[in-house]
This record gives sequence, structure tokens and C-alpha cells, in this order.
Amino acid sequence: MSLPLQHRNAVTNLLFIIIAFFAMVLTIMSPLLTEISKTFSLTLAQTGIIFTANFLGFTVFLIIGGILADLWGKKKVLAISLAGFTLSLVLFPLAPNFPLAFIAIILFGGFGGIVEGTINSLIAEVNPERSIFYVNLAQVFFGLGAIVGPISAGVLVSNGFPWQLCYYILAGAFLLITIAFCYAKLPPLKQSDKISWNGFTKLISDPKFLVIGLCMVLYTGSEVGGWGWMATFCKQNLKFTATKSSITVAVFWGAMSIGRLICGRLALRFSTRKIVIVLASLATIVTVLSGFMQNEMAIFLMITAMGLAYSSQWPMILSYGSNYHPENSGTVYALLIGFGGFGGAIIPLVMGLIAANLNNRIAMISPAICFVMIAVIFMRFKNIPENKI
Repeated sequence: MSLPLQHRNAVTNLLFIIIAFFAMVLTIMSPLLTEISKTFSLTLAQTGIIFTANFLGFTVFLIIGGILADLWGKKKVLAISLAGFTLSLVLFPLAPNFPLAFIAIILFGGFGGIVEGTINSLIAEVNPERSIFYVNLAQVFFGLGAIVGPISAGVLVSNGFPWQLCYYILAGAFLLITIAFCYAKLPPLKQSDKISWNGFTKLISDPKFLVIGLCMVLYTGSEVGGWGWMATFCKQNLKFTATKSSITVAVFWGAMSIGRLICGRLALRFSTRKIVIVLASLATIVTVLSGFMQNEMAIFLMITAMGLAYSSQWPMILSYGSNYHPENSGTVYALLIGFGGFGGAIIPLVMGLIAANLNNRIAMISPAICFVMIAVIFMRFKNIPENKI
């Protein structure tokens, strides 16, 4: 059942707003990481556990949320998740010690996983005639939020405000968003979007699909590690101020957004597989070079190159995998995004351990290994069906 145009536009705009504010929550972690670690007296290696908690919750809750959405409906599950996300954004800065903060991070990572996963599905469902266009446009809104969030957080901290204020402000925004969403009219859940046990067993027994899942692990972990540790690296190794280091994260996400727009056009002429190979190869080169930069201008140019090279790998690997088993689209999306969440939990933690035991530069270069693996995998699996744009 299609929604009237007026309702469709209102719902679509609300979903774009949610994805933009979600991006703010996700990306302010990078410029605030140093201040958060000081508050809870964490070492560099221990700080990486913050990413682990976030994406551990993201992965577990995403699967649970998908199952509950089939039973209760997407609107009810998303409304509950938005409320839980809002509450966890308040609990995290209020935590008196790190164990309680760890639990709060798991919660906002988990509820956030449901929010992001459900919204991307809803955007396509509300706009069935041009679903790919609107899903890609949602990633642009994500990029806008990822630009505004880090810069705003950096400015607040640089002017003497506590890092906790950033989360309180975003919690207030999500409270208003939750109320607005409860009044939104949504279409019914499509059968093809449901997560099924039969689909799950079929997918996890398919070696080629698991290899695509491995690519999601490698890419998401590398991306999160890249922007997650970026501000800390710039502060410690390049002596950037809090504001300037937060701008590096914003520049990265700005380039990511531009890259996704460019790749969206390229996808009309070239296969998804070829684009992923080129992007992963370029990401390997710029990730290695980024660890050797000393000049400020060179750093910003390299971060821009990283954003462009990383840009569309996540959505293209995701759409590539979903096209491989279209009869189980809901299960495919849940598993692939879950694989990505696992990578986000592990690889940034490993980078933190490398930074603590070796040095920051080696840690920032290390994701290049992951991009090499992605490029090689997509070169070898030539018989995986191409995504239809």
C-alpha cells in the first residue's frame, strides 16, 4: 500500500532528519574521545573498548530488532528504539564510572543499530519507485550530520564546555524526534523484508556470501577505526587543537558524502564490483600515505583523499550482497550490517592496542591490510551477480 504524496514526503524528510542526527551521535565520539578517556581514566588501549561496546550493542540489537520488527511492526520497534536511544544518550554522560558508561554505550550503540537499520529499510519502502535514489540520498544526509556533529562538538569543548553537554543536546533533539515519529504514518511491512530462519541458515552455509560478509567486517572496522582515532591521532602526533582535530573528522565525512554522490553517478556506467575494486585499491594507498604526513595542508588533503576512497564501499558492498540473495533481502541486510558491526567492534580496538604498544602512525596505517583484502576478494569472485542500479 502506497502512502499519499504529502505523507510520503513528510515521512521521508523525518527519516532523513533522524539519519542526520544519528550520524552526529556516532561521529562526535572521535573529537570527544580524549576528553571521555580522561573522565574515566582510560589508557590508550582501554579507550578502544568504547568502540567495541558501541558496535557490540549495534550488532546484537540489530538482529533482535529485525526479528521484533517482523512480530510487532517496524513503527513500534523503531519508536521504542528511538526512546531507548534518547535515554541512553542521557545515561552515558551521567555514568559515575566506566563500567556503567560501558553499559550505556552498549545501549546507545544497540538502539542506534536498530534505528539505522530500520530507517534505511523504511526509506526504500516509503519510496518504492525510486528506492535506490532515496537510500543514497539518505547517506548524503548522514554525511551532513557527520560534518556538523564533530565540528560542533570540537567548538563546544574548545570553549570550555564539558563533553557531556554534547550528548545532552543530542538527547533533547532525539526526544523531539521520537515524539514526531510517533505521529508519522508508515506503510505496512513487506513480506520480502522479513528476517527468516531458513534464509539465515541458507546464507551462513554459502561460502561466497560469507566472503562478502568478511568484506563488510574489514571495511566497516577500517572506516570506524580511521575516523574514530583520527582526532586523537591529530591531537597527539600533530599537536592539533580540539577544534582543528574535530574539523579533520568533518573533512573526512564531507569527502565521503561527495564520493558517494560521484560513485552514484559512476554506478550508472560501471559495475559495482569494478568500483569497489578501484575504491579499495585507492583506499590502501591513501591510508598508508596518511600515516607519514607531517605538513598540515598535506594532512587535510590526505584526509580528503581517504574520504573519497572510502566513500561508497559500505553501501556498494551491502547492495552487492543483497542482490546475491534477493529472495532473502531482510535477512541479507541484517546479516551484512551485523558483520559490519562486528568489524566496528574489533578493528578499532586492535588499532588502539597497536597504538599503545607500537605507535599511532602504525595504528593508522594498519587498515590498509583490510582494503587490500577487499580488493583481492572482489577481483576473485567475478561470478557474483552485479547490482542493478
